[in-house]
Amino acid sequence: MADPQDDAAGAAGRRVPRADKRRRVVQQGRIVVGADRLVACEVTDLSPAGARLRVPARFDLPETFALVIAAHDLRTLEARLRWRRGDFAGVTFGPPGPAPPARP
Repeated sequence: MADPQDDAAGAAGRRVPRADKRRRVVQQGRIVVGADRLVACEVTDLSPAGARLRVPARFDLPETFALVIAAHDLRTLEARLRWRRGDFAGVTFGPPGPAPPARP
């Protein structure tokens, strides 16, 4: 299956380069969408800057959320939703806060 991000283009039709090389993984994750609500997901690609998640399309994701990834250790990362297509979503990692400015 092709990665929807591979075909991503900027506002002017330009390709948006990735910040870091990603690696294919299959790791279980949990999206924290409230004080007492977690949504199960699968992390399918991972890089230091972000990830691609498989999460059922029926779940609406907030713009920012905590993502818990179960790998060799248990990590909790702040995630920002960048794109959503069907059962897949792309996120970037970073501190919570306002969205970064759009590129010219």
